[in-house]
Amino acid sequence: MAVLQPSQDFGSLAHKVWPWSMTRGVLAVIFGILGFAVLLPLGSMRSFALLIGIFAILDGIANGVEATRRRGAPLILRGVAGLVGVVFGVLAMIMTGMSMTGLIWVTAIWAFVIGGLDVVSNLIERSSGHRDWMFGLIMGAVAVVFAVLAVIMMPAMTPLIWLAAIATILWGVAGMIMGGSERSASRS
Repeated sequence: MAVLQPSQDFGSLAHKVWPWSMTRGVLAVIFGILGFAVLLPLGSMRSFALLIGIFAILDGIANGVEATRRRGAPLILRGVAGLVGVVFGVLAMIMTGMSMTGLIWVTAIWAFVIGGLDVVSNLIERSSGHRDWMFGLIMGAVAVVFAVLAVIMMPAMTPLIWLAAIATILWGVAGMIMGGSERSASRS
């Protein structure tokens, strides 16, 4: 089995994108912890909508900035994922009075779309010879699994909060590992 060696171009790209991968990961871990600390005691839909809306906007912005630093098909997919995140975040914050079922469906659709875009863009990037695409693939898979489980668990709020917090932390850890790996690649 041949080991792929990252191209010189990847080192240059990694130098540009690792801060944004790390930012997305750190934000996810922070918001996952906030999910446990704030949402579980309050348990309100309004709090859930505001927290997930703020996270989606910040993640969408970071994803969009990361997309501008990349080239090729993943740029477009990441840009769309960033735009979807910002639009969803604004909608979640504006429509805090929507029904529990509506909020879960909208959140699940958002997670499924950004997760699917992450999966596809990272599968495209796997041919570049670096291993970071695996962590991006894990991030996408976590988002898709969260989306499916959120719909299955509907309309239970407490399990949804637990699921969202755990998935967000796992997603964030994968993002921080990806950012660290990209940082290492940028130095070599």
